[in-house]
Formats: sequence, structure tokens, C-alpha cells
Amino acid sequence: MEQTDEREKNQQQFRQILSTYNITQAKAAALISRELCKTVNVRAVRAWLARADATTATPCPMWAIVALKRATQKLSSTQDKTTNRGTN
Repeated sequence: MEQTDEREKNQQQFRQILSTYNITQAKAAALISRELCKTVNVRAVRAWLARADATTATPCPMWAIVALKRATQKLSSTQDKTTNRGTN
């Protein structure tokens, strides 16, 4: 039960990041890969987001969430700098 709760929590957190930053699964895979210097393919992201009862489903690892958060923070700070340059 506890494992199921953590799995759902991680999946919800991952989905929330995708939604907040309007990121596709392919973009998420690319951002995580770049952040970790480790290849993460779209198929892995799809498996993390699949329904728990799907045969392809795998739990979303915390390292993927952390990497995606870091990558989106970098994107945000880059966009903020670009926006601020235009107003100066």
C-alpha cells in the first residue's frame, strides 16, 4: 500500500511539472537526459506516466523528478533573464 501511494505521488508530481511548464514527454526526456548526462528516452517517460495496471508501467523514480525540477528551474531563470533584457 505504501509503495502504491509513493508511486502515485511521484507520478502526480511528475505530471504537475509537465503541466506547469507545458512540457511534452519528449521534451521531459531530453531535459532529464541533459541534466543527468544520461540517456532517458521517451518510452521510459511514458512508462512512468502509465496507469499502474498497464503492462508497460514502471514507477517514476525520484531522481527523474529531481532532474526535471532542476532543468525547469534553469529554463525559468533563462527565460527570466531573457525577458529582463528586453525591458532594460
